[in-house]
Amino acid sequence: MKRVMVLINAAPYGTATPAEAYRTVQGLAGMGIETSCVLIGDGVFILKKDQEPREIDMQKLSDAYKALSEFDVKIYVCSDSLKERGLTLEDLEGPFELVGCEEMNALLDKHDCVLTFTSGG
Repeated sequence: MKRVMVLINAAPYGTATPAEAYRTVQGLAGMGIETSCVLIGDGVFILKKDQEPREIDMQKLSDAYKALSEFDVKIYVCSDSLKERGLTLEDLEGPFELVGCEEMNALLDKHDCVLTFTSGG
């Protein structure tokens, strides 16, 4: 069976990128493809607690990402990205595993395909 890693380097709001990444992960996992997700860069904000996106007429993406565990999707969060953004483990919600750069490289090597979702230029 193929293993797919989805890297998300995009803030949760302002573009459709993280929502499209979610739909991709859900679709792959729903088809029985072993799928993992790495939140890196501004992607770590996807799981930040106490977001109120309804104020900008958006849905709370952290709820959707937390539900991916129902599809056996593993979510990894880059510890370096957290630190660079002044966030700690206590700032995040949902099932996830914290990984450093070396661990992330090892994870990437274990996957047959890597899809990257990023915003901006």
